[in-house]
Amino acid sequence: MLVGIRLIIVMAIVGGLIAYIADHLGSKIGKKRITLFGLRPKYTSILLTVLSGVIISVLTIGVMTVSSESARVALFGMDKIREELKSLNEEKEKASVELADAQGKVEEQTKTIADLDAKILESSKATHEMEERLNQINSKYDVAQAEVASLTDVKNTLTTEVSDLEKVTEQLRQGIVNMREGQVYYRAGEIIHQAVMRAGLKHDQNVAQVNWLLKNANQATLERLHVQVPEDKNVQAIWISANAVNDAVKRLDNSKGNMLYRVRAAANIIVGELAVCEIEMTENQFIFPDKSLMISKEYNLNGDNNYDLVMMDFLQEVNRTAVASGVLPDPLTGKVGNMDMPAVLEATQAMRKSKGRFIINAYAKGDITTAGPVKIRMEVVPLE
Repeated sequence: MLVGIRLIIVMAIVGGLIAYIADHLGSKIGKKRITLFGLRPKYTSILLTVLSGVIISVLTIGVMTVSSESARVALFGMDKIREELKSLNEEKEKASVELADAQGKVEEQTKTIADLDAKILESSKATHEMEERLNQINSKYDVAQAEVASLTDVKNTLTTEVSDLEKVTEQLRQGIVNMREGQVYYRAGEIIHQAVMRAGLKHDQNVAQVNWLLKNANQATLERLHVQVPEDKNVQAIWISANAVNDAVKRLDNSKGNMLYRVRAAANIIVGELAVCEIEMTENQFIFPDKSLMISKEYNLNGDNNYDLVMMDFLQEVNRTAVASGVLPDPLTGKVGNMDMPAVLEATQAMRKSKGRFIINAYAKGDITTAGPVKIRMEVVPLE
């Protein structure tokens, strides 16, 4: 802007100076009536005035050209500027098109990047899920391997037991052949030995308890057979599967109360055969405390003096009551205990002294549990 103002001032000064010179020159020419090229003074003055205007224009343009580079460019470089401007406009339009294309590509790339981010996020999620599933599969694989190892051990144990059972089965077949001729020393279900196992002990102690039970059962079998075994020798008279023994120990490990274990014959056992047995396990509950009333029953004989039948009926009621309350009976006889004859005779005498109407009370003689035996004290109360 400063260049333009300076250029205007210079042009004004030059124009004024040239106008003054032209006017002064014109006046002198007019007064002297100078002629040029044979023209009249009037036309000569006009010609000089025109030439003065031309000179003023030329000088003005020359001054502008000399004093301003912008003016020189405007006068002599306009075509070039136009061409450059046209070229620049074309480049601008081309750049605008390229910018629009670039913006479109940027938008496409942005969309592509967003799609890739979504796929990456989905892939990461899928990868995380696959890792979790892989961890689960590895856990299941470890469990399966442990189960396979356990099943392999069980298979080996069962193979051994099957081999033993085949031997026992062969013995049983031979025993069936000889059953009519042979002597049965244990009947199926008969109790060989029973004992109450203590709960709350360590695993090793529970193993020792079960081994003690099996040792006593084996000894009871030998005594039934009247077999004398030297102390330095071990004679096996019974057979129980390893699984049954392990279950007995496991049940004892998990029990909270004392357990009644009964070793029973699995079938009729002939003399000369190995006694195949099983272990019956029941929680040994406290059923009747000492001196507690178990049963009370009233009788009216109405002249019938069959006191033995009354005593038999009452003892059967005692047995049924004990079994119903949880005392385990003998598998063969169904009884839970035996009455001593002096107590029976004493009760019978008390019935005879009554007038045919009386009540018989049975009291526990000592604490009675599931294991039994049931021992009672009878009391006969005459009724008027």
